[in-house]
Amino acid sequence: MNQQEDIFLLQVRLYRLAQLKWNVDSRRCSEIFNKYKIYDYIETCYEFFHVQGDEANFDDIMKYLNNIGAEL
Repeated sequence: MNQQEDIFLLQVRLYRLAQLKWNVDSRRCSEIFNKYKIYDYIETCYEFFHVQGDEANFDDIMKYLNNIGAEL
């Protein structure tokens, strides 16, 4: 598996985790991920994220969202 494939799988896992944690449907989760550029954030943080678990990565995404003043 190359890095781009790994990034994609990481994005999918974190998207599904966010859906569960936020208790939202796929449409709403997509809106949030697109509005706050979470997919880009995951790709930017890949070197850090790929050595951590999904829960820790999700916590980091929540900190990022809080820091930018995102409203969920």
